[in-house]
Amino acid sequence: MADKGPGSTGRSANKRLARAKIKPTEHGIKSSKGRSAETQQEPSKAELRNARKQKIAAIAIGIFAVVMALSMMLPSLTYIFGNPNAVPEEQEQASEDTSASEETTTEDESSKLSDMGRIDANYHAVVDPLEAKLEKDPKDLASLLNLGKNYVSWASEASSYASDEEGQEHVSDLYDKAMDYFDRYLELNDDNAVRVNRAMCQLYSGDFDGAQEALESLTESAPDYGPAWANLGLIYEYTGNTEQAKEAYQKAIDTDPNDEYGAKSYGNQRLAAIAASTTSLEGEDEAATTETTEADGRAALEEALGTGI
Repeated sequence: MADKGPGSTGRSANKRLARAKIKPTEHGIKSSKGRSAETQQEPSKAELRNARKQKIAAIAIGIFAVVMALSMMLPSLTYIFGNPNAVPEEQEQASEDTSASEETTTEDESSKLSDMGRIDANYHAVVDPLEAKLEKDPKDLASLLNLGKNYVSWASEASSYASDEEGQEHVSDLYDKAMDYFDRYLELNDDNAVRVNRAMCQLYSGDFDGAQEALESLTESAPDYGPAWANLGLIYEYTGNTEQAKEAYQKAIDTDPNDEYGAKSYGNQRLAAIAASTTSLEGEDEAATTETTEADGRAALEEALGTGI
């Protein structure tokens, strides 16, 4: 058999080709004949162009959405970054109104406190020396009586500014001190005028029943003492017992014919007021009459504090 050279196309060459490795290509695995082992096709230029257009369109839409969002937020952003310390006009006005209200309230409270403090200071200047004097002589009737009267006046004046619970307790304490001094006086010297003053302290501090009982007791033990009847009539009138008030006022007139204590003139004054009130209320129902009578009684009570009856 003849030898075959390198260019021979015999069986050995075919074997070499059969044993040759198959190399992958970019678009698939090609055989020795150049065909893809897979049936995948290479994208065309038109398809590539369409893909690029879609990407560009998506980017453009995203940018447009961002621009629109920023344009809507622009006023808020301008407010935040332009003046970080600014407040809305409505909020600023509300803040100013609140501040003005708080200042007014503070001024009013300070005014009331200063008035109460002024009253306390004025009366302390009067009662402190008397109390110091009383410590040296606990049986000094003049000091006891003056202290009782001054504490009544102090409580009456302070009550005009007792707008809260603390102020009301202060006024109540002042009336209690007044009654304490009157009690100490009465232990040493029983006196009808002091007994009336003590009963009126009970009335002013809100103890209407106690005041009424004290004055009824006094009119029984001293039926000829006009001021007791006058003040008892005041309590009856204040509580709406008009008929009893009229009887008490008449007693005051009868027991003080020369108006020595002022009971006669006060009794006449209150009887005239009741008569005028009754005339003006003719035709109205009983409830309205009672209500108006009580209002007159309250006015009479305030007047009594000033007249001392």
